[in-house]
Amino acid sequence: MSIEAIRAGVAQIRDQLVAAYQDVGVARERLAEARATLTALSRNHSASLLPREHPKADEQLAGCLTQLAACIDCLDSYVAGL
Repeated sequence: MSIEAIRAGVAQIRDQLVAAYQDVGVARERLAEARATLTALSRNHSASLLPREHPKADEQLAGCLTQLAACIDCLDSYVAGL
């Protein structure tokens, strides 16, 4: 296997990781929008409509972003060393 073939394979993986990073970012934005909507709607109810799990979901998405960014950095370092 040539260095160019390895670079091409790593580039495909990197592209998929970048796409996943963007998707998780969009998911986190939508979760924030849902929080704002449910918080606003909760003002008209005796109990909050926001699920208790909501903050944990946001934390998990933030963690995914951190891990994906680290993977992308790792691949960039690997390719730079080829």
